[in-house]
Amino acid sequence: MTKQSMSKILWDKKVDVFKKWGWSDEDVIPAFRCQPSFMLTSIDKINLVMSFWVNQMCWDSLALAKCPLMFGYSLHKRIIPRASVLQFLLMKGLREKNASLVTPFTYSESLFLNKFVFRFKEESDYLLKLYEEKMKLANTKENNGMPYTKCVIY
Repeated sequence: MTKQSMSKILWDKKVDVFKKWGWSDEDVIPAFRCQPSFMLTSIDKINLVMSFWVNQMCWDSLALAKCPLMFGYSLHKRIIPRASVLQFLLMKGLREKNASLVTPFTYSESLFLNKFVFRFKEESDYLLKLYEEKMKLANTKENNGMPYTKCVIY
């Protein structure tokens, strides 16, 4: 149904955008089968999520192919705050480098906070402050309608 709701030209444009970020047809098709609605994401949003993930976080774009649900999440309210916490944990050696990068984004907020913020007693105050700062920034952006162009992580 999703594929039928858009023109072939738009479909091809979106596939080309994913290819620009390192995906192949063999990455797009399984992601589509797993989460058909991810192809309804606008080209702008695809580029924003990919740019943040790849250019700012230096993470592999193919990780997102395994969890296309990520394109449905708010960049500013979910992805950036959680990525900031995960990046800090990785930097401090508190999270395994080969652990899934996308799974923490799928958790409810309370489960995410319990597993990735409060669990680390010595770091929890800083992690909570970092997370809340990013959330506050997202709410400020949303309320005044002015996008911020550069996300400074931690």
